[in-house]
Amino acid sequence: MAKIGLLSLGCAKNQVDSEIMLGLIQENGHIVVEDYKEADVLIVNTCGFISDAKEESIESILQLARYKEEGNCEVLIVTGCLSQRYSEELQKDMPEIDAILGTGNFDKIVEVINDTLEGNDNFGVSSPDFDYDRYLPKSNLTPKHTAYLKIAEGCNNCCSYCIIPQLRGKLKSRTIENIIEEAKELAKKGIKEVNIIAQDITQYGIDLYGEGKLVELLKRLLEVKEIKWFRLLYAYPSHLNDDLIELMAKEDRICNYLDLPVQHAHRDIRREMNRSGSKEDILGVIEKLRDRIPDITLRTSLIVGFPGEKQEHFKTLLDFIKEAKFDRLGAFTYSREEGTRAATLSDQISEETKQERHQRVMDLQRDISFEVNQRWVDKEVEVLVEEVQGDGLLIGRTRRDAPEVDGVIYIKNSKAQVGDMIRVNVIEAYEYDLMGVEI
Repeated sequence: MAKIGLLSLGCAKNQVDSEIMLGLIQENGHIVVEDYKEADVLIVNTCGFISDAKEESIESILQLARYKEEGNCEVLIVTGCLSQRYSEELQKDMPEIDAILGTGNFDKIVEVINDTLEGNDNFGVSSPDFDYDRYLPKSNLTPKHTAYLKIAEGCNNCCSYCIIPQLRGKLKSRTIENIIEEAKELAKKGIKEVNIIAQDITQYGIDLYGEGKLVELLKRLLEVKEIKWFRLLYAYPSHLNDDLIELMAKEDRICNYLDLPVQHAHRDIRREMNRSGSKEDILGVIEKLRDRIPDITLRTSLIVGFPGEKQEHFKTLLDFIKEAKFDRLGAFTYSREEGTRAATLSDQISEETKQERHQRVMDLQRDISFEVNQRWVDKEVEVLVEEVQGDGLLIGRTRRDAPEVDGVIYIKNSKAQVGDMIRVNVIEAYEYDLMGVEI
């Protein structure tokens, strides 16, 4: 029996892998601790998606390595996307690391822990074809009222700037039955909000069933009555269909929220990105969604400074943002990733220009967000309480707010507890957050 500490970096999809590792660790008798000083074994589940994420992962590995001198740590294990991508470099350049696992074999974590504690190094990384469609114990890293449910791994879209297919493999959907079993287990734990995730949820089932099965999956999930909110994350606009829109409009327990990663609006840049659909197509999807679901919250992500992005291309992007008026928007500066087609393109944009364009996008979106939030003043919303700050002030999220990436609502004069769902009247709007009082 050993004490294990785990640091999970990167996206929610990576967090699910961390939860599986923790579940396996606990199922096999080891103890999970939060204080890294106490841990005999430390695990860093890394992200390797873009430059900033890689730097954070390296810094985190070095920080946890200090506990070999400052704490009880005997073994440091690195897992995740960075190790999948750079296993040989990590093994060569970072002697602090005792074992490495990739995205395809992280379920070997207990075996590796035991081996390394006996003094054996383990640096095996397999192909990224992990099988999620089987029993896998999980120990949630989210608060007790919310959870992420990964319905597929990998991606077939092959965007020219993206390394994910090399790190996670091609699309691998879980069976509907397997997903439903996990949803039932989440319900037994008291989970009220389930956030459905994949690289592209709209492609769910194509590899397994020969056609998209997202709508059928959602109908089955709705049979799990104890779960109050289902939220859909990462749905490519070109793959949306009318059946999904109709189901969202009909079923109240599917949050009127959709994350549509657009990345860019100009046809030339989208073509170089290998993204299907034009600006007009995307605006058409947005119009259809808002027409059928008037109070829908739409989120997107954009990339600025892609190779060859001229001023006219960037202006098209700004005009698109003004026209689309996304409720939520995140922007990233282009990261030149080796092994991607975009990295070989000429006319790379300077960091100074990328940062300047990023700031202009976020300044524009800040004003749009404030305008959108003001429309909610004097309206009643359902809120999931996340935090009790004292003096009757709570922090929660509405159906419009995905965990960790969106804004919050502050609630005055309430005695509700974390995990409660309450009705709140919005009394004030800020740039990204709201203020309200419990009804």
